[in-house]
Formats: sequence, C-alpha cells, structure tokens
Amino acid sequence: MKKLFSIKLIFILLIISCLTGDLFSQSDFETVQNFKDSIKEIEKSINSAKSITELNSIVADIDRLRSEYTVHKSLLDKSLYPDNFEKSFEKLNLAFVIRNQDFTTIDILQTENLQLKEQVTVLNKRNSELMNKIQDIELSVNKDKSKEDELNNLVTELKSSLKKRDELIYSIVDSLMPELFARDRQLSREDKNNIYIQSEKNDLITNIKTALQENIRFIYMTSLTPDDLSDIENQQNQFAEFWQDTGVKLVDIYSSNKNHVAEISGIDSLYNKWHDAIELAAWINIRQEFAYNHIILLEFYNSSNFAEVMTSYIDEEIRNIGVKSEYESEEKYHLFVDSTWIKNIKSDWIPFLIEKEILNTEQVDRIDTKISDWEARLSPKSYDWIYVIVIIVAAAGMIFMNRKRIFKKSKPS
Repeated sequence: MKKLFSIKLIFILLIISCLTGDLFSQSDFETVQNFKDSIKEIEKSINSAKSITELNSIVADIDRLRSEYTVHKSLLDKSLYPDNFEKSFEKLNLAFVIRNQDFTTIDILQTENLQLKEQVTVLNKRNSELMNKIQDIELSVNKDKSKEDELNNLVTELKSSLKKRDELIYSIVDSLMPELFARDRQLSREDKNNIYIQSEKNDLITNIKTALQENIRFIYMTSLTPDDLSDIENQQNQFAEFWQDTGVKLVDIYSSNKNHVAEISGIDSLYNKWHDAIELAAWINIRQEFAYNHIILLEFYNSSNFAEVMTSYIDEEIRNIGVKSEYESEEKYHLFVDSTWIKNIKSDWIPFLIEKEILNTEQVDRIDTKISDWEARLSPKSYDWIYVIVIIVAAAGMIFMNRKRIFKKSKPS
C-alpha cells in the first residue's frame, strides 16, 4: 500500500514539474517577445519624431526599458542571438544619434537660409536703386565724360549684383530643399509640407519672379554688346537647368494652393520673355549703333525686317544723289558704311546674329550688294574731277603730237 502511494506521489510530482517547466518556458518566451516588441516600438518612435523635443522625450522610454529588463539580461542574451541585451540598446542609441543629427542639420540649414534670405532682400533693394540711377543718367539730356564713366560703373556693378542675387536664390533651393534633388526618392506628404513651409518662409517664389523681372528690365534699360548678351544667355541656360529640376517638383508641392500654382506658371512665362529679350535687345542695340553716328533708321524686330529697313534706307539715299549736295551724300555713305556697318555691325554683331541663327548669310549678302550699288552710283558724281584731268591730259598730249608732226613737215630737207 505504501509502495503504491509512493508511486502515485512520484507521478503527481512529475506532472507538477512538467507543468511548472511549461509555465516557466512560456513566461520566458513572453518576456523575450515583449522586449523585442518594445525595442521595435521605441525605434519607430525615434524615426518618426517630428521635433528635437519629441525626440528627447524618448530617452526616458529607453531608460525605463533597460531598467525593467535588466533582471532578464541572461535570458535575453541567450534568446536574441546574434544580438544580445546590450547590442539592442546600442542600436537604439545609434538610431537616436542619427535622428538627432537630422534635426541639428535642419536647424543649421534654416539659420543659413534666413541669412541667405536677408542677403537676397538687401541685393534686391540695391539692384532697384542701381536701376533707378542708371535710368536717370540714360534720360539726362547732357552727358559729360564724368556721367558716362558713372553710367559704365553703375552698369558693371548692377551686372555683378544681379548675378550674385541669382546665385543666392539657387543656394536657398540647394540647402533648403535637398529632398527635391533626390531623384530616386518619392516625396512623402511630410516632405512636401516641410518644403512648402520653408519655401514660404524664404519667399522663394517671389524672389525667383523678382529675379526674372529685374533681369528682363536690365536688358532693355542698358546698352549691351554681343559679349554681354552671350553672358546673359549663359545665365538663362543655368536658370533653365535649375528650373527644369525644381519647377516641376514645386508645382507638385504647391498643387493644393491654386494661387501659388498660377504664380509658378507665371515664372515660366517670365523666363520665356527673358529668353526672347535677347534677340530684341540685339536689334535695339544695332539700331542705337547707327543712331550714335546720326543714322536714324526705322525700328526692326526680326531679321527680315532688319534687311528690309537697311536696304530701304540705302535705296532712299541713292535716290537723293544729285538732290543733296555731293558732300552730304558722301558723308551719309561714310557714316553708314565705314563708321557703322563695317566698323561695328559687320565685325561684332553679324557674327553673333549668325551664330545664334537670328540672321542668315543671304540677308547679309543682300545688304552688302545694296551697299556696293550705292558706292558705284556715288563714284561718278564724287570723282568727276578725275575724268576732267584725264581729258585735259589726253587733249594736251594730242596737241603736242600734232604740233610735232607739223614741225617735222615744215623743216627743209
């Protein structure tokens, strides 16, 4: 009987032992699983933190987790292979440091952008002042040497200031919105919202529009050379490359605001006006070259119109040969051809216009042919005295020869 009781007791103890072991195993599994879930939750909180304050508040959660699970360190070291208890917290700390650097970088960029914005504002004001001074001098009736020198210095300073202002605007975009240039990255709603907020703080769209408007105004208010226009064209190419990357993404970012979408579309329109202004500026400056030498031409705005105005002017001068005095006709010819067409237009402007495919060689040849005709028609009127001398010399020679023959006949043999 006792023996049977002992066997039952052992059997019961074995059952209790198994049940207890299962309970302990189940408890250990839950401990490990809960620890892993807590680590993942904290890591997610670190990566999604929206401010440095929110990020710093997570430090308390990390400390609390460490304190709670330190008693299970041995179990976790065995169960987290290839990681362990300490490595799990090292990963959390690393994620915290990386996210903290993100916020530090953003703070630095925002500070830099505020400084850039202030510099752009200063340059915009300075550019406006320079343009007004230049316009005052251009409109003044009497321009002495000192005024001309001042004008040239102001134009040089304005060109430099405009270029510097444009570079600052590009810098704002580069530093403020690096997400725009991550080509393989799809912008999240949070990214778009952040870019929109920072763009508005820096008046980005307004500054880009102001830059284009002032660049257009600069072209029309100053006398420019082909080299100046080539520099402006390089500026335009740089802006086109910049706007091709940035403009499309800004339209997407600003798509929720109809007014801003219209403003961005307005930037495309302003750029087209700036681009077209180069050709128009070339014609305006060519006409001014003639005006400097008292040759007043009708206005022309394209290559066909230019060739027509030039040939019409020459035809008019040809018709006036004999009506005007010889001196006046010759003076008009030399001012038009020698002092302007050959000296400035043919040497400087024609190569530029042909290179930019604004003018073609056939149109230039047409003008040259007309100039040759003008010269040929002027020559008989201008140089009649040469023919008179030739006739006199010929007549004197004939008289001399006749007298010589008569003298020989009258001499006695």
